[in-house]
Amino acid sequence: MAAGLGSTAQRPDRSTLAGRLGQGYRVAVTSGRWVVVAVWVAAAVLVNVVVASEDSGGGGFGDLLPPDSQVLTVQERIMEKFRVPVLAGTTMVLHEPGSLSVLTRADSVLWALATTQDALEATEPPVPGQVVAAIPLPTGVPHTTVTYLFMSEGTGLYSTVRTANQYAAHFNNQAEANTYVTGFVPAQVAQGTYLRTRLPLFELASVILIVAVVAFAFRSLLAPAVVVGVAAVGYLVYFPMLSHLAKLLDFEVPNQLEPVLLALLLGLVTDYCVLFFSGYREQLDEGAGAVAGARRALQGSASIIAVAGLTVAGGTIALLAAPFDVFRALGPALALTVLVSLAVCLTLTPALMTILSWRLFTILPVRSSTRAHRKLRSPKRQGPRLIDHLVRRPVAAAAGGAVLVLLTLATLPLAQARLDLSFAAGLPAEHPVARGGQLLDDAGLRGMSAPTELMLEADGLADRRADLLRMQQLLASQPGVAKVLGPADLPQDDGRGAVISSDRDAARYIIIFDTDPLAAQAVEDARGLQDRLSSLTSQAGLGDTRTSMAGQTLIASEVAALTRTSLEITVGVAVLIELVILMLYLRALLAPLVLLACNVLSVGAALGLTTFLFQDLLGQQGLTFYAPFASAILLIALGSDYNVFSVGAIWSEARQRPLADALRIAVPRSSEAITTAGLILAGTFALVALIPLSTFRQIAFAMAVGLLIDTLVIRPVLTPAVLTLLGRPGSWPNRRVGVQPQPAEAPTAAPTPVGVADG
Repeated sequence: MAAGLGSTAQRPDRSTLAGRLGQGYRVAVTSGRWVVVAVWVAAAVLVNVVVASEDSGGGGFGDLLPPDSQVLTVQERIMEKFRVPVLAGTTMVLHEPGSLSVLTRADSVLWALATTQDALEATEPPVPGQVVAAIPLPTGVPHTTVTYLFMSEGTGLYSTVRTANQYAAHFNNQAEANTYVTGFVPAQVAQGTYLRTRLPLFELASVILIVAVVAFAFRSLLAPAVVVGVAAVGYLVYFPMLSHLAKLLDFEVPNQLEPVLLALLLGLVTDYCVLFFSGYREQLDEGAGAVAGARRALQGSASIIAVAGLTVAGGTIALLAAPFDVFRALGPALALTVLVSLAVCLTLTPALMTILSWRLFTILPVRSSTRAHRKLRSPKRQGPRLIDHLVRRPVAAAAGGAVLVLLTLATLPLAQARLDLSFAAGLPAEHPVARGGQLLDDAGLRGMSAPTELMLEADGLADRRADLLRMQQLLASQPGVAKVLGPADLPQDDGRGAVISSDRDAARYIIIFDTDPLAAQAVEDARGLQDRLSSLTSQAGLGDTRTSMAGQTLIASEVAALTRTSLEITVGVAVLIELVILMLYLRALLAPLVLLACNVLSVGAALGLTTFLFQDLLGQQGLTFYAPFASAILLIALGSDYNVFSVGAIWSEARQRPLADALRIAVPRSSEAITTAGLILAGTFALVALIPLSTFRQIAFAMAVGLLIDTLVIRPVLTPAVLTLLGRPGSWPNRRVGVQPQPAEAPTAAPTPVGVADG
C-alpha cells in the first residue's frame, strides 16, 4: 500500500538494526507525541534565552581578500612609500547645480585640511568613530568636489557612515549645496538598512504564501497553521544556534545573506511538511487510525525525506572546499539550516499530525466539518497521461532531446556572465549613496569614489620627470580612463609624499575610471591596463621600472576571479557528494550520474536566463559576485533533493514490477506532493525580490526559475524520459529494480474508521 512518496508494501525487516531503529523512531514520535511537542517548545525558549545576548546577525562583507592577496601586498607597499592615502571606502561628494560658489569650494578644502590637522595634532590617540584624515581631490568640474574620508582604527561600518554624515553636516549651512556620502562602505551599510527594514515584509509575505498554497492544496485551515508553527519553531532554534556556531568556529555570515537562509528554512520546512501530509492523508483516506496512519506515512516517507535532507546538507557543506572565506562561512550556515529543518520536520511534524489526526484535513477543525479533498489516487483514470507516453522509448527520446536542447540554449548566455562587487549599483536610484555615485557618473568621474593606484619604482625615478609626464599622458588615453592624477598635477618640489616618494625612488599615479569602479566594466578596463603596462612603460621610456597596481577595482577583479575559482571547485565537490549519496541510496551507478548531469544543466539554464535578463535586457554591468554562486550551490543541492523524492518513489515501485509500470504508478502518485512543494519553495525564493536591491532580485529570479524548471520540466518530463531510455542498465548493479513481477494482492483487513486512534 502506498504512502506518500514511498511504498509500504515492502515491510522492513525488523530483525535488522535499521529496521529496529526505524520502528523505534516511528513509535517514539507518535506515542510520545506530546513529549516531542513539549521538548521542541522548551528547546526554542531555552536556546533563545541562552543565546539571546549574542548578536545573531552577521556584519558586512568586511575584508574580502585573504591576507596573502597580491593586491593587499601592493597596497601595503604603496602606503609605506607615500604618506598621503587615497584609497578610502568612504567618499563625500559636495554638489551644487550649475556651479559651486568660490566660498563653498574653498570651505570644502579648508574643512578637510582643518579636520586632518586636528587629528595630527591631537595629543591622545584617536578613538573609534573619528575622522583621522580628509583628503580633497581635484575634480576639474565646477559643480562637484570630492573628499576622501579615513576613519580611526576600530571604527565599524555603521559608525563609519554615521561619522561621515557628521562630517558632511558641516555644509548644511550652504543653502544650494548638497552632500552625499558614497563609496563601498556606505553602500554596504545602505544594503544592510534595506535588509532590516524589508526583512519583516519578506517574512510576512512568505507566511501568507505558505498559508495560501497549503490551505488550497489540502483544503484545510489547520494544515497551513501546522506548517507555520513548525517553521516558527525551526526559526527560533536556528538563528541563535547559527550565532553560537559562528562564534564557536570563528566565522561570520554576512547579513546580506540572511534572506537566503530564511527562504531556505521556510521552503524546506514547508516541503517536508507537505510530503508528510500527503502520505498521512492517503492513509487516513484508506481507513487507518491516527497513530497507525502516521506510522505508515512515516514508514513510506521519513527515510526518503531524511536522505533528501542529508543530500541538501551534503551539497551545501561542499562550500567548505571554496578557497574564499566568505563562501566557506556560508557552508556551515546553509548546512545548519537544512539540518534544523530536517530535525524539526522528522519529529515535530509527525507528532502534530498524530495529535490532530483527521482534523488536519478538514475545512474547519471540528468533527462536523467535511473532508474537502479528493483521494490522491482516483480509482478511474480519465484519458491518457503524459507518463503513459514517456514510458515509450521513441517518445521519451523526442521529449528528452527537446528538453535538453532548450536547457542548453538557455545556458548559453552564462558564457558571457560578468561578476562585479558594486553594492552601490544594486541600490535604488533615489538612495543618497546611489545619488552620489550618479553625480560623479554625470561628471564623467564615476571612478573617483574608488580610484586605482599605479606605482612605478626605480632608482632615482623622481629625476626622470619628462618620462613620468609622458607616462601620465599615455595612461590618460587608455580605454575607460577618465582622469589621471600624478606628477604633472603637482610641482616637482611639492609632490613628495603624494605622487613622489620621499626617497625619490617611486612615483604614483591616481587613475580614475569613467564607470563604477567596482562594476564589471571597470574591472575589465583595469585588467586591460595591467596587460598593457609593459608596453606603456616602454613607450614612456620607463621600461626599466617595476610596476604594481592597487585599489578597490583590483580588489573587485581578484574577488571575481576567486569567485569563479570557488564556484568551479565547489560545484565539482558538491556534484561529487551528491553523486555518492544518490549512488548509495539508489544502489545504482548510471542513473544517478545521468540524472545529476541533467540537474547541473538545469542549474546552468537558470543562471543563463538570469544573465540574459539582468545583464543583456536590463543593462546591468554584471551579476553581484555572490548571487550566482549561492544560487548555483543551492539549486544543485535542491535538485538532488528532488531526485531523491521522485526517483526514490520510482525505485520503490520498481522493486515489485517492471520499470515502465513503476513509472506509471509512482510518477502520478508523487507528482502532486512534489509539485506543491516545489512551487512553494520557488515562491518563497521569488519573494526575496521584495527587498529592493538588484542583488536579491538576481538571486530571487535565479532560484525561482531554477526550481520551476526542476519542478515543472525535470521531474515530470526529463526524469521519466531518461529512466525509460536507460532501462534496466540504468539501475545496475541493483538487481531488484524492474525485474520482479507485480505480486498478487493479499487479503486486507477491514479498514479502521478514520479518526479512531489505534495507538
